[in-house]
Formats: sequence, structure tokens, C-alpha cells
Amino acid sequence: MTRPYVLDVSAFQPNATYYDFWQKWKARGVRGAIVKLTESTNWRNTYGAGQIAAAKHEGMQVSGYHFSRFRGNTSLAVAEANYAIANANSMGLPHGSVLVLDYEEKLGYRSSNTQAAIAFLNTVKNAGFVPVFYSYSGMANLWDFEEIHRQTGAMLWIAAYPTMAGVSNPNYNYFPGISNFIGAWQFTDNFYGEHIDASVDLTGVFTTMAQQQKITSGGHLDSVAFDGNGIKVSGWFASDKAQGKQYPYVILTTEDQQHEFDRASVKLRARPDVAKTFPDIPGGGQSGFKTVFPYAKEMVGKKLRVIFRYSDDVNGNGNYTDYTNIIDLTKSAAHLDGINTVVYRNKLRVSGWFATDYSLTEAYPYLILYDVANKREIQRIQATQANRSDVQKAYPDIYNAGLSGLSGEFDYGVNLVGQKLQVIARYSDDEKGGEGNRTDYWFDPFNGPAMPVIDGKTETEVLVHSFNAEEVKNGLISLKFK
Repeated sequence: MTRPYVLDVSAFQPNATYYDFWQKWKARGVRGAIVKLTESTNWRNTYGAGQIAAAKHEGMQVSGYHFSRFRGNTSLAVAEANYAIANANSMGLPHGSVLVLDYEEKLGYRSSNTQAAIAFLNTVKNAGFVPVFYSYSGMANLWDFEEIHRQTGAMLWIAAYPTMAGVSNPNYNYFPGISNFIGAWQFTDNFYGEHIDASVDLTGVFTTMAQQQKITSGGHLDSVAFDGNGIKVSGWFASDKAQGKQYPYVILTTEDQQHEFDRASVKLRARPDVAKTFPDIPGGGQSGFKTVFPYAKEMVGKKLRVIFRYSDDVNGNGNYTDYTNIIDLTKSAAHLDGINTVVYRNKLRVSGWFATDYSLTEAYPYLILYDVANKREIQRIQATQANRSDVQKAYPDIYNAGLSGLSGEFDYGVNLVGQKLQVIARYSDDEKGGEGNRTDYWFDPFNGPAMPVIDGKTETEVLVHSFNAEEVKNGLISLKFK
């Protein structure tokens, strides 16, 4: 019998975001994808969402894995598990999918390593994912897998390479039979000589199990949007673990959960879409969460954790079950709409918009004209702000996007015509000079536009104190006004 193959990919395979990558491997018998999502509590795969989407598009069953750094530290293991869960949710890993603990550090003690792994895997399991434990066969003395399986139900995904040369199929004479609960064997890191990890799925854990398993817990952060100076969050969370926990809360903390900013008791909202999509999750039809938190200066420039919680305690403590996700408050976006010369005033008029989460604490807008060739600032002006409902609609999750319109006029002479220039939009906490703490957006360089020339037919009347007229060439006259 030919068993299905599974590829595991990470940020080292950015081309795994393309359909044709998976089409090629599908033709070679690959039926599953295991995507590296996270590592420790501070690294995430920036290609992860795209790799998951591409593999799903080509019919692969998709799983995720987390590369651990907690060693034998149980509390850190739980923190890493929550980080992995939040990123799995934000990257689109389906609930009920496998989420692997990748344990490769050859350090620590067998007992503490085992207990930390159990804590990680049970946290993953309680969040609605299928736990799997991965390691190398040569590290079996650093953990007790039979105990891990007994306490979590996790299967073992074991790595053992008979050869480092390129192979196209496993040599079962070298199968590492160290447990009765091995679900998959990673037999090479050089599949078809293309230096990519491949495994053979022995039990369907990576190719059929998720589709057969009932999903009894799930959640999603549907939207994050600013409502004035408030952060409006909405989504859903339902779980079989919520029974007896009648107090729903939304909690906002630092990403590492070491500091809580705020919490709100909420009234659950009807979600018939959840009940229809996940019929096996108890309470799915009444699982909507929604609240608004004040946007405070200590939140600016951070990634925060939002927690949907069911608790048996009126204050949201006690026994509880959580769904977590990440809110990014480091976002910026901008666009330069126009650059025009105003001939009778010798001005360069610029207009556009710049929205940034940092503008809560850096409230003063500036525009800077920059000389690209000489790498120096030419002029700086305070910008005029304007309402931009179009930007608010396009970027509701960026603070103050509705008041992001910026415009201003720089002094502009013939010495700047044709020069390589650049406009910088800035928000600063320095009202008078635009220095201090600041956030900049550098628009694309442009060549200084020529002075406009009247077409010889149009009459224009301007009231001035004085003027100077000078013939320049070919009958053209230069007028300077005061």
C-alpha cells in the first residue's frame, strides 16, 4: 500500500505561497502540508497565511507547527502555546486541524521536559486543535512520550533520516519503532533532492484525521476598528468547555499577557452563521462577542492580545476557557494624491493622506520637502488636516484614519525645477518644531515640476503690490509678483 506523503514548510519556502508549488508535489503523492507558524513567543512566519491558503486551494489537508524554546518550563510552555494558538487563528488554520509541538532542543531533564510538553499540548487541545508531538528519535531520553500520549492523546511525529541524500520514498527497514503511537515518520530533509522535509503519514493524522474529527470548540476575531478614541473588537467564541461558565468577558492584555489593560463583561450576541458552519460546537448560535476599549497611550506601538473568555466567576477569573488573538497597533498607511505648482505664488502644493496608530501620542502633522541627491531637508511646514471618509472606510483598523488628510504649500523656485525631490509626511509630539518622538512616511521621489506656462490665449488677472517682467526665450515672459 502506498501511504500519502506530507511536506512541512516554513519561511525558508516562500514559494509555498503559490499554487504551482503544491501542484508539483501533489503529483508526487503529497496530500498534506504542515506549515511552521511560530517560534518561542516572538517569531511568526510572515508567509504562513499565504502558505496555508495555497495548500488548502490545492486540496491539501493543512496543519501547523510551533518550534518550542520553553525546554522544561511549564509556564513558558503555556505562554508559547497561547502565542501559537493566536497566530494559528490569525493565519487561517482551520479549527480542528493539527497543531504540532516541535521539540528539538537537546537540553533539560526528562521529567520537566515531559510536563512542559503536556502543558503545551493540552492548551492546544483546549483551544480546539489536534495536538501532535514532534521530535527526533535520538532525543527519546529527553521526554517520556508514552506519558505525553496518556495525558494529552497526542500522536507522535518522529524524525529519523536513514540518509542525507535525496530520496523519493521511505526505506521502511530504518523505521524508528520507538512507540506504539507513531502517527507519521519524517524520513528525509531532501525529498526528491530538493532539500525539503517530507514525512509519510502512517495513520491519517496529517491527511484524513481532521476531516473526520468533530469540531467542538472554535472562535474568530472578526474585526478590529477604531471608533473615535476607542478600539472596537468583535468576533465569536464557542466551546464544549464553556458549560458551567456563564460569565463571558473580553480582555485586553500585552502580547505576553504580563499586563492587563482592561476587561469588559459582555452580553453574547446571536451568531446563526456559526451554528450553521460548526453544528457540533455547543452554544455556537449565541456566541458573538463585541465591546469597545479606550485607546490609551501605553498601548501605542504594541501588539496586544485580545481574549474572549467564559468564566464561572462574576469577575471573569476562577475557572475559565479562552480564545485568544493578536491586535496590531503598529500600523501605518499613506498616499500622495497630488503635486502641483502654483505659479503666481511660487509654491509647490502637495496633498494626500497619512494614517498611523502612533498619531494618538504624536498628534502634530508636518510635511517635509527633501533633496534626494544632497540628502538634506529643504523645507518643513505644518500640514493642514482634513477629513477623509474614504480612508476611514478602507482602513478602519488604523487610528484616526478619518482625519488623515494632509496638505500644504512649500516655497518653490526655479532652482528646484527638475531636481529629485521627496515629500515626507510626519506625525510628531513636538508642536513647535516637529522633532521629538515622530513617525514618518517617505513618499516616492519625483522630479521637481516645471513652472506652468500660460497658453497665450487665457487672460488672468492678479492683484499684486509689485511685479517684474523679463523675457526669457522664444517670446516667453517671466513674471514675478509680490
